[in-house]
This record gives sequence, structure tokens and C-alpha cells, in this order.
Amino acid sequence: MPATSDRILRARMLRTSDGMFKAEYTGDLNPTNPDARAMPDMHLGTEEPEVKFWVEQMAKDMGYVRVEWES
Repeated sequence: MPATSDRILRARMLRTSDGMFKAEYTGDLNPTNPDARAMPDMHLGTEEPEVKFWVEQMAKDMGYVRVEWES
């Protein structure tokens, strides 16, 4: 799916009380094909870089140009 410059996924990374890392982002449908698939609205993992990589790869696969991480 081609990416367009206005396709930015906004996300934030949180550390949970049990030491895991959780990325939260909007769970919008794929706007170029609304019936295709919904994306989950969070991803949980044990390592921050792994969670970040997963979210950024998922966003790329869905046509986003980048993920903008809230500080």
C-alpha cells in the first residue's frame, strides 16, 4: 500500500506497573480500504525497542509514513 505524506500514526509508550511496555495508538480502520482490517489499539511487550519496532512496522504495512511518538 503506498504511503502518503499526511499519514502519520500518533502513539505513546507507557511502562506498566509490572515492568512491561505498552504502546497505545488510535485503532482506526485502514482508510484506503475501510473493509480490509482494523488495527489493534495497543501493543504490549517486554522490551521497549521491540514494541516500538512492531508498531512502526504495522503502521508502515498499513500505509502510514511514520509513527509520531508522544513524549
